[in-house]
Amino acid sequence: MKRLLTLFFVSTLCFSGPAWAEEPTEKLRLQWVIEEALKNNPNIQVFLNRWEASQEAIARARSLDDPVVNFHTWNAENPITPDPSFDRAERRGVVSQKVPFPGKLRLRGKIAEEDSNIAKKDWEQQVLEILARVKGAYFQLEHHYEIIEINKEVKDILEKLATIASTRYKVGRAPQRDVLAAQVEIAKIIRELEVLERDKKAVETQINTILNRDPEAPLGQPEHYPVTPINLNLQELQEIAIKQRPELKKFDFAIKRNKSALDLAKKDLYFPDPEFMVVYMKPNTNTGQWMTQIAFNVPWFWNKNRAKVKESKETLQASEAEYQAVKNTILFQVKDFWTKTINARFTAKIYSESVIPLAEQSLKAALTEYGAEKIDFLTLLDSERTLLNVRIQYHEAERDFKANLAELERVVGTPLTPAGME
Repeated sequence: MKRLLTLFFVSTLCFSGPAWAEEPTEKLRLQWVIEEALKNNPNIQVFLNRWEASQEAIARARSLDDPVVNFHTWNAENPITPDPSFDRAERRGVVSQKVPFPGKLRLRGKIAEEDSNIAKKDWEQQVLEILARVKGAYFQLEHHYEIIEINKEVKDILEKLATIASTRYKVGRAPQRDVLAAQVEIAKIIRELEVLERDKKAVETQINTILNRDPEAPLGQPEHYPVTPINLNLQELQEIAIKQRPELKKFDFAIKRNKSALDLAKKDLYFPDPEFMVVYMKPNTNTGQWMTQIAFNVPWFWNKNRAKVKESKETLQASEAEYQAVKNTILFQVKDFWTKTINARFTAKIYSESVIPLAEQSLKAALTEYGAEKIDFLTLLDSERTLLNVRIQYHEAERDFKANLAELERVVGTPLTPAGME
């Protein structure tokens, strides 16, 4: 459009004004942003550390309790008034080890293992959420750069129109309102550019915050990513979400964990844990003697173990119901973002293939008629505003498509485009 308008001003109105120049900047790549987020985002690091810590808990859960070593003296001599004939003192050393009933350690290890799997899925889910956030911010920043460039082009055009209107007004070929109308439009564009620049800075701060960088650190202009069609239908996406979404996999592990917890609670109720002891006794007058001993806890005496079984049953039922609730929510989210993505792509296609070309033709015709003094300046401005608005609406639809696609990748649990698979 800019080339078309420049040719018109040079050939028809014999006027050429200075273009709005911008210093070139280094391109900001989406892949670099993703890598920095994965490497430096503190929220991801928190969940990664929790997962790594949970892995260490598996060995702890599968280990026996620490053995207990006890030394004591029995019937010792009075140290204040010693009796030389006293020979009944005895020294004892006891080593004891509590051993859970067979199968309990395995279940405890299984519970810790499933807890670790849950922590891993929490980390994977956090990665998906951070990637969706940083992609959305990236595409928003790309959108701001595009809209700023469009407004700069329009400002350049309006300045040329204002000069033309002023020249015509001086020779009595146009009313003063044409000059004033052009100046009003330029002022509106200048204000819009100031707002867009502040919004752009805010988005850059958002990206830097996600990347754990200085909020004011410079970022280059984002590379343009085209609108890429999705080659999967809604049913296929929902099936992938059920298989890939970390939240659903997390509940699979949670159900397994709670089943193991229920089995362990039943064992704690019905089977006591033996404690083995070895005792060495050394009386003052005799040689040392050895003794072995075994003790059992009584799990049936109090109600705490029966309550633990009931608690485990309720927890298992709650996790199964929560799995179904989360599954329903995810299926809705997939459909919601899939619908938004398809609608945005359809809108962008209509604007790029039909609406924008028609608006450009309309402005071209208006420019020709204005040069031939067949229409007034306000009619020309209306054509210019129409083209500006439809170009902005096209880029908004393109931004919405990319942002919703990033959210769709999050709720599905896997990349869906080449840009997301890098």
